[in-house]
Formats: sequence, structure tokens, C-alpha cells
Amino acid sequence: MDSSSPNWHSRTESPMVVQDPDSIQWNDTTEVLVIGLGGAGISAALESLECGDRVTAIDRFDGGGATAISGGVYYGGGTSHQREAGYQDTPEEMFNYLTLEVQDAVSDETLHDFCSSSSETLEWLEKHGVKFSSSLCPGKTSYPSDKYFLYYSGNEQQPNYSKYAKPAPRGHRCVGKGLSGANFYKPLKEAAFAKGLKLYSYSEARRIILDGSGAIIGVDFIQLTESPAAQKELATINKKFASMLTLLSPKRAARLMSEADAIVEEYGKRSVIRVDKAVILCAGGFSHNREMVAHYAPKYIEADPLGGIGCNGSGIRLGQSVGGAVDRMGNISAWLNINPPAARVKGIIINGKGDRVVAEDCYGAKIGQHVVEDSDGTAFIILDRTLYFEALWQSLPRPGNNFRTQGAPALLSLLFGATVAGTIEGLASKLGIPVDRLRDSIEHHNAVFEGKQDPIFPKQDEYLRAISKPWFCALNISIGSKTSYFPAISLGGLAIDEKTGQVLSVGGDTIPKLYAAGRNAIGVASNLYVSGLSIADCVFSGRRAGRICRGD
Repeated sequence: MDSSSPNWHSRTESPMVVQDPDSIQWNDTTEVLVIGLGGAGISAALESLECGDRVTAIDRFDGGGATAISGGVYYGGGTSHQREAGYQDTPEEMFNYLTLEVQDAVSDETLHDFCSSSSETLEWLEKHGVKFSSSLCPGKTSYPSDKYFLYYSGNEQQPNYSKYAKPAPRGHRCVGKGLSGANFYKPLKEAAFAKGLKLYSYSEARRIILDGSGAIIGVDFIQLTESPAAQKELATINKKFASMLTLLSPKRAARLMSEADAIVEEYGKRSVIRVDKAVILCAGGFSHNREMVAHYAPKYIEADPLGGIGCNGSGIRLGQSVGGAVDRMGNISAWLNINPPAARVKGIIINGKGDRVVAEDCYGAKIGQHVVEDSDGTAFIILDRTLYFEALWQSLPRPGNNFRTQGAPALLSLLFGATVAGTIEGLASKLGIPVDRLRDSIEHHNAVFEGKQDPIFPKQDEYLRAISKPWFCALNISIGSKTSYFPAISLGGLAIDEKTGQVLSVGGDTIPKLYAAGRNAIGVASNLYVSGLSIADCVFSGRRAGRICRGD
């Protein structure tokens, strides 16, 4: 695809071709240019800087991207923090588990490399000031409270996974209050600046510059250096975008993006920078480009887009503009995090036909995948009266729980998304689903609890509970439901050479001087996401691009 396609849906432009590079009045020159200074970009920049390269970055705002507003979780195995917590995890067990999640998104060789280097990578992060801890979260959660910084962040304990790989807590949450992505990112940025990183903030890469032979020689971008007032407006918009209000309102997010685009168009000035060694694309995914989502993954258009304001697909489109191939663009990670409260996990999840579709103790992205891909986006959690009130009690604000990000959404679902009936027959009637199939799903679940039947979707014993106390209720967790938060990020991106991070052309050849990392590229998180895997992949792939482009 190129910019002439009606499905381009991007402000990225076709390449600028210059027969004689010396005929251009370049505004700047650098050895390595990083486009997008989030988790992948800062890792690439640091790696190149540590070898003495001159590195310049272009960022739509002031750096951070989706990483800085994330939970700040790094996924790693065999680390010192695991050992301090009493777990002797190994890269081999991490590999055994991740093969189930990653599948064929990357080669076994790359996944082995990712796992075997994960502990060293964490130490590299710590060397640059990122703080982790061995404080272990005692129970399963989608995100631990401020007391805990090591937890089971995926499906490690789920029976369908634990029989293949020894479970271990591999989610290393950066130390900080609340969502700690800013604590993860800030020290890396400070370290990069200390080593000489040059940043064009509030700037937007628009097109790649080629010479007469088609080789990359630079980048044409828009910057706001002459308009401090416009920069301040963009900073305000970016701050608003990172708020919980915006996360819960896709319409507000779209409006803020339009406002930011208008400011750039009105006050931005064109500049050109010459690049001697490499352009590294690290500009994030495309979750907030709703036209791209509708084109590549229409099943997910009603999901709530998650990510930074710069997650608009521009980096992917820059790669495509010079012939880069893309892959897995329809892969979206959409989370249905139902734990906490744990009582919801003790119910069953059914589709619009009354059939159970997934084990409820799976990670939220696994649940979301089955709801969207296998159930046409329609699903309900079935609880009885006892489980309902248990879930309600667990969702109330109390010291140590994440009420804003977990309790409040759960209460919204329980109080305003519940359909209640005195009998199973009455509930099926209200939901418009076949009563015999709903009854069969509940009865089979109860028989498994009583030890009379084998499970179809096995889950851990602590989450087994009979659904038998009238009344009964169904919590609507369908995609697009107004009472269920269904966040989503894109996982597809540019195809790369896995040894180097160099972008591959549509014909399968490497494109000289062009690299990609993070959610701009295919990586270990491009099949199915678990918490921490994307940031870990950003660091892994960013360092790989930064290391190779300097000729090691």
C-alpha cells in the first residue's frame, strides 16, 4: 500500500526524491534518527548513544508515548527480583510458556534470545535508573496495588498453560504509585539526554527523503520551534489525552487528536534532516487511527482505543511509503479484565447463544480474543445471587485496592450492566438466548464443581463455585457495551529481519538504513499480548535496532 490508496488513512506522505543530496539546504544532520521516543525509541537511542553515535530523535510531543502512560510492567524470567521473592525461574520455563502466547509471531530462535536476555535487559534498565522490586502480589490480578511490584501478569497459573510450563511471576512492575509507566520512562529519557541525545519535540515526521538511486538520505518533518505557544497547547492536549476521562471516551480522544493536528498544520514549519547511518521507526501502533482499525480489524472498531495520542500508525506508514511490508495488521489485543473482583471469575462466561466460551481465570486479552473472534463480540458473565454480592463487596473502595482502574469499572458493570431474573429460564428469556443451552452450560459447570464431570474449560480450583442460589444475573461484557471497559491496542506492524530489526520490503529484501521496533514492527507481542510483554519487546527490539545500525 502507498499514499495513493484510499485506505492509506494517514498524514504520512510519499517520499521526497532528490537527485543530488548536496543540493538540499539541510537544517540538521545526524548519524542515527529515531522517529518516536517512547519505550522502543528511547531504548534504541540509548543503545546507539552508548557506542558513541550521534543520535537525534523526533517526537510528536515531548517523548514517552504509550509507554509513559502505561502500567510500566516489564516481562522477564530468571531475574534477581524473582529469586528474592523465592522463585527460581529460568529462561527455559519462560520460553516454554511464551511459545503458547507468541506462537509463530517470531521464530523460536528470536524468542529464545528474548527470554535468555530478559534478565540482563532488566539489569540494563536498572543501570539507567528504572526501579523494580521483589514485593510479590499474593493473588491473581490484572494490575497490582501500590504495595506490590512482582506478579503473575499473564496466563502462567491457568491449567491449560501450567501443564506445559512451570508458573512463575514474571510481571515486573516499575516502582511507583498508580500506573507507573512514567516512572519507567523518565530515567531512561534522562540517561539518554545525559549521553547527548538531541530531541526535536513537538515535531512530526512526514516523509522520507531518497536520493536518485532510491537510497534513504534523510527525513522531512514539521516542527514548532518558532511557536512556544503552540507547543504549550500541544502539551496541554497531550496531558488531557492521558487522563482517565479520555481513556473512557473514544470521542473525546478523537476530538483531542483533531485539535492537535490542526495546531501542527497552522503553526508547523518544514525542516529536513540528513541521516548518515539509520532511520529507526518507533512511533507506536495505530489504535487511535480509527480508520486504520476499521480497515484492518473491523471486528474491533467498537473496542476502546488504548495508547498515546501518537498511536496513529504514522511510523508504519512511513515504512510502507518506501516499500516496507506489513504483517498481522488485523491482530488486536482487546482486554476483558474481570479479575478483580475474583467473584466474577467464579461465574461462567457465555456467548450470545448460551454456550461457555473460555476459562474465566484466563488473562484479560485471552478472554477478549475469544469474545471477539469466537463469539461475534457478544458475551455475558453468569453469576448467582451469592456471587453477585461477593463481587459487589470486593469492588468497593478500600485501602490497598485500585478502585479507580479496577473497582469503579467493576461497580459500573455490576450496578448498571446486570440483567437479573429469578430463574435460569427467566434470565435466558431476558437475554434472548436458548434456555436449554444456558441451562446446560450452568449445569455442566456445577457438575465440574461437584467432581461429577470433566471440565471443558478447566480453571484453578479456587475459582470453582456452584451457580445455584437464585436469583441469577448476567453481566454484559460485550464489545461496545456501555458498562464494560474493553481497551485495545494494535499488534501488527512492519515486517523485519529478526536478527537486525531492519525493515523488509514487500519483495522480502531488507531496506538499507531503515529499521523498526516496538509496535511499529512485528515482535514477540504480535500474536497475543500479556501484561509486560509489549514494553519488554519495545526494549528488546529497540536495543536490537540501536545495536545493529552502528555496525556491530
